Amino acid sequence: MNPASQPHHIGHGDIKVRPDIRRLTPSGADFVDGQQADYDLILQATGYQLHYPFIAAEHLNWQGHAPQLYLNIFSPRHANLFVMGMVEASGLGWQGRDEQAQLVAAVIRLQQDNPSAAQSFFDKVQQHANQRIDGGMNYLQLERMAYYVHKESYLKALATERQALASMADNRSNR
Repeated sequence: MNPASQPHHIGHGDIKVRPDIRRLTPSGADFVDGQQADYDLILQATGYQLHYPFIAAEHLNWQGHAPQLYLNIFSPRHANLFVMGMVEASGLGWQGRDEQAQLVAAVIRLQQDNPSAAQSFFDKVQQHANQRIDGGMNYLQLERMAYYVHKESYLKALATERQALASMADNRSNR
């Protein structure tokens, strides 16, 4: 199976995601939640664990398994705190991180050139920090999926914000 198609198959129930294995049995596994199942194949995918020991969780608006940040970047508590790379989606890769960096640069420029427009953007950050860009996907409420996004929806949201910020900057320069 093509690894890129696995989220599709998980979402459609072709692949079943299970909790941690307590122990392997001759025919399958016992899970930490008490369930048992027989399997021909066990594929373990651990994912990533978010951990930022250098900053207090409240600065990142940490709720549940992950920080709640607008576009997985902007803290609703601090207009000058940005998290880059805390995003995962099938195929997002470096393109997603580059788009994040370009958006952060546009916000910093707006903060320098047009503080009132930057404050408007920060107001939006505060209002929408808990909004997840999942593209209608029903991600499991697991730590390893707490920062997953839908690639196309996420890239579109980043581009839309960059266009809006460019428009704010243009309005300032046309005055």
